[in-house]
Amino acid sequence: MKKVIVLALCLPLVTVAQKKSGVVYSEHPAYDVVTQSYRVWESGTEEELRALYTEDAKIWDPGSEEPGTIDEEVNLMLWWQKNFDLTITNMDPASPDIIQYKGEKGAWTLDWMIWTAINKESGDTVKGPLHTANYVNEDGKITMTVNYYDRETISAQIQESFGVHRNGRVFDEHPFIDMLNEMVAAYSEGDLDKLQGYFAEDADFYRLGHDGKYNLEERRAQWEAGVASTSERKLEQSGYPDAIWYARDGGSWVVYSWWWANNTNAETGETTREFLHMTHSFNDEGKVDQEIIYMAN
Repeated sequence: MKKVIVLALCLPLVTVAQKKSGVVYSEHPAYDVVTQSYRVWESGTEEELRALYTEDAKIWDPGSEEPGTIDEEVNLMLWWQKNFDLTITNMDPASPDIIQYKGEKGAWTLDWMIWTAINKESGDTVKGPLHTANYVNEDGKITMTVNYYDRETISAQIQESFGVHRNGRVFDEHPFIDMLNEMVAAYSEGDLDKLQGYFAEDADFYRLGHDGKYNLEERRAQWEAGVASTSERKLEQSGYPDAIWYARDGGSWVVYSWWWANNTNAETGETTREFLHMTHSFNDEGKVDQEIIYMAN
């Protein structure tokens, strides 16, 4: 009985904590404007699209630092219509929400759609989920659109539909680049045990102008000879390394780097300067399993 009384006393507190700031509709004239904009995108005209927006409307896309304009939106629509057959459909079983906040005459519309575009030349399909938020003012005009979609995936599908296939991505900052810099530092300091620790036991080594490949034991001997014959080893970076993820054949990481190798001969004190290009491939354990050296004498 006491438990029931306590529960009854708590319920009013929950009710008081709630605050209603507006009304949510599943159907509303504001969303009729948005659905009309989709039909215009599919097969309408510039004039029809402009008629649905205010002149100063702001259109936001993923990653945008500044909103787009209605002029840009029109140009984008015309490009899609020129190159693709478009359909924008509801993402079942989702349904739109239209929110009208207290004190406002306009309304926000929220929906979840599927964007499908078939390339008119290749027949390839570009497809993905689209979530939009639109503010429709009291005059039935869209003043703001906020689009949410996977920009990279859609861009890749567009490229592929035109016969341009992306096989990977390029990074100028990556843990494998940090690892490469640590490897270079270890060699410069003569810490060959540390250097060897970055390589897989079955790693392969190649060098321009030398036939065949070396194994890790043979490469270790080369490092030792290099350290023994020099009093100073300084690798000066040229440009910056690229870490590339290749998507084909299961995926793989490769780091390309460019250096000036400045070595001081231990006996004569003579300094040499040679240009060096290195390629390092990494296995699934994050170890270097292939090194290719190009050095211009």
